[in-house]
Amino acid sequence: MRHAVFSSDLDPNGPTPLYLQVGHHISGLIGKDSRFMERLPSEAELCQMYGVSRITVRQALSYLAERDVVVRQHGRGTFVGALHRPGRQQTIHSFFEILAGKGLSPEMTLLDYRMRQPPEEVAKALSVTGDTLFIRRGYRSEEGPLGVTEVFYPGPLAELVTPELAARTTSASILQDVLKLRISHADISIGLSRASQDVAEWLKVDTGAPLMRIKRVTTCTGHGVCEYSRLLVTEGSADFRINADGEMLAEGMT
Repeated sequence: MRHAVFSSDLDPNGPTPLYLQVGHHISGLIGKDSRFMERLPSEAELCQMYGVSRITVRQALSYLAERDVVVRQHGRGTFVGALHRPGRQQTIHSFFEILAGKGLSPEMTLLDYRMRQPPEEVAKALSVTGDTLFIRRGYRSEEGPLGVTEVFYPGPLAELVTPELAARTTSASILQDVLKLRISHADISIGLSRASQDVAEWLKVDTGAPLMRIKRVTTCTGHGVCEYSRLLVTEGSADFRINADGEMLAEGMT
């Protein structure tokens, strides 16, 4: 058997079932790893990659298929679901706008505002080596929490986004209405993530609970990548689709 390249990312003795760990890891690779773009590796290849049994791989794929992350086609293999393929749009809309457009009256709360070292993936996307401005906002309605957004800004823009501005203005509006930046394009992808302790407290779920993650990397004309953001919502709270122009839309809120 070939070396299990992802075995170190799993914790066989941890509280999360092994098949869920494999499923979450696969979701995180979709759209990023060249082996997980349109079509996933075969079950046998996944067994080798993760060093797990075929039963575990099948449970992981079934978990992802139930959530439309992947589509399993008998005799053909496993493919990335249509909603979870990377998409590109030329306009951006805030989560607040999406909620308001669905007839809700959302409230936005600034949960975190600070300079911090970004995760490796964020630093690479923003082409930075130092700290970035990190903003976390929580959204709720009368029924309860709806979601959390996390946004990273590179240094040159961080100085322009004050705590007061972050508390009252959405990220999409900051870029387009306040800073008057022109959006060249935004790449979006949809996958699964786990709730950190801070996010879990706002959403009233267990730490480590599975969340839907909508990631957006926004490029501004003359500035390069100017924003890295991710929307985190509980599974089943919203349905999203990408239209023919690559625009992300919310189909329903529960």
